[in-house]
Amino acid sequence: MKRGQGIKVLQVIKKADWVWSQRIVYEICKLAKEDSEIEMEVAVGEKGILEEKLRNELGITVHTIKNLIHPIKPNVDLKGYRELKNLIKQNNYDIVHCHSTKAGILGRLAASKLKTNKIIYTVHGYWPILQYEGIKRKMAILLERFLAKKTTDLVLISKSDIDLSKKMKIGNEDKYRLIYNKITVEKDKIKKGVLRKELNINRKTKIIGNVSRVDNPKNPFLFVDIAKEYLKNNDNTLFVWVGDGRLKEQAINYVKKLNLEDKVKFIGFRENGIDYLNDFDLLLLTSNWEGVPITILEAIELNIPILSTDVGGIKEIIGERGVFNEGENILERINEKLNSNTQKVFIKDNFSDYLKLYFEKQ
Repeated sequence: MKRGQGIKVLQVIKKADWVWSQRIVYEICKLAKEDSEIEMEVAVGEKGILEEKLRNELGITVHTIKNLIHPIKPNVDLKGYRELKNLIKQNNYDIVHCHSTKAGILGRLAASKLKTNKIIYTVHGYWPILQYEGIKRKMAILLERFLAKKTTDLVLISKSDIDLSKKMKIGNEDKYRLIYNKITVEKDKIKKGVLRKELNINRKTKIIGNVSRVDNPKNPFLFVDIAKEYLKNNDNTLFVWVGDGRLKEQAINYVKKLNLEDKVKFIGFRENGIDYLNDFDLLLLTSNWEGVPITILEAIELNIPILSTDVGGIKEIIGERGVFNEGENILERINEKLNSNTQKVFIKDNFSDYLKLYFEKQ
């Protein structure tokens, strides 16, 4: 592909909710709308906020692939593959750009079968592989190696993911493209005081929280354990987790077991999560695996101090003093962050490289 000819691009992603990789797909589409030579369309596996925003705000054509769903079911996945293959064949896309595990598998297989000119896969962190041990992890790595051969460009969102790709021997290094995540935060539309009003939190109380899925990669139990220790000497503090997920009820029960119901709250999903984040005095991430979390990018824009486990590409963004490891004095680090008025950022803004990639010759 080259300038002056125009290109047709299909983004493929399974879920259409408004978190993580879905936000990045939106930002890519928004960026592409500024380029008259790019015709962008999106295929999703379900209806949701992303689909609505793409259609209503950007005027993007969205296709629903009804069999692009979770979990793995060979008969359903075969139907999803056929649906994607038919869509790609009918519309003759120049580029198929896949996101997330299931979409990355079926989308790349379908595009490869049709010999699509350029097949891009953005790796939004390697937790789908790292969550496994033993033979399951080996099988997942072998699958990614196989799919990488059918991929023209592997977009990685941190240097740590590039290192992991090399370690797992996923794809040739000449296919790697480092593009950091970016989101647009419209500060004039973000509200202040939403969380404090909802939970009746007074101004003197410090809020330490997270906005994320309540799931294994996010480790909500470590969040509760840290809260337990910190609250022993800092009673005027509230820990709040905004988000839903498979471990939400288990996390709530764990809080009850520790008799911390008044001090640790799992309040569920809020569509306007950034309004709740805006009331935090500290964003505390306790994840086992990450790429580059959207919540961190939002907190940076809102100048909210961040403290996170040292996973994924987080340290690349917020530096050594923004992360912690097992055995460190986490309570001291929390106080350090709460008393800080600035959040240092070390990230390079190269998100526009997606457009360069679309027009880059193979």
